[in-house]
Amino acid sequence: MRWCYGLIYVVIILALFAAIAGFFAFRQSKASKGTLTKTADVLLVLGCRVRGEKAEPTLQMRIDRAAEYLSENRNTAAILCGGIVHKDQLISEAQVMRDELISKGIEKERLIIEDKSLTTVQNFINAKKIMADMGFPEKTAVGVLSSEFHLMRVKMIADKCDFPCETLAAPSPENERAKNYIREFFAWPVTYKDAVKRRNTDG
Repeated sequence: MRWCYGLIYVVIILALFAAIAGFFAFRQSKASKGTLTKTADVLLVLGCRVRGEKAEPTLQMRIDRAAEYLSENRNTAAILCGGIVHKDQLISEAQVMRDELISKGIEKERLIIEDKSLTTVQNFINAKKIMADMGFPEKTAVGVLSSEFHLMRVKMIADKCDFPCETLAAPSPENERAKNYIREFFAWPVTYKDAVKRRNTDG
């Protein structure tokens, strides 16, 4: 009978895991559409993988979406977020984004670099300080651009960092999408803990 109880325990654990994963997938699907409906005064563009001085496909898609949005909304400034995260990077994620956006016709005066952060939590903390230092009004309309798979965690981090914003989705490479959604599932509790810790420390 002991094996029977063990089997029941395993089934219950698997059922709970499936329920949690299903709920997470539902929330992810809803969040992936983004929430930005009005023109942002400031658009945070979150960085991603760079090798050498070149954006990897996920970051390139974010840059392309940012260029599209900034071309359509000429009064929107952008804060480009991301430092040197990996050893094979020669320049920061923010610098890569800036160079690419300028090459796509976006005026350099509209582009603000945040190149110290190594995580998404740090993106928000540092961008918030930059906006305060530059004198942006408290009610500045802020949009945050990232890949569609990232937006649910982005919104959670923003809320924990007391950073009111709406989200804007960039597409991501189809061949990496499943991997990225799985990573988001396991990254959620770690990021949640870090965001709360940072908020309490900085607050």
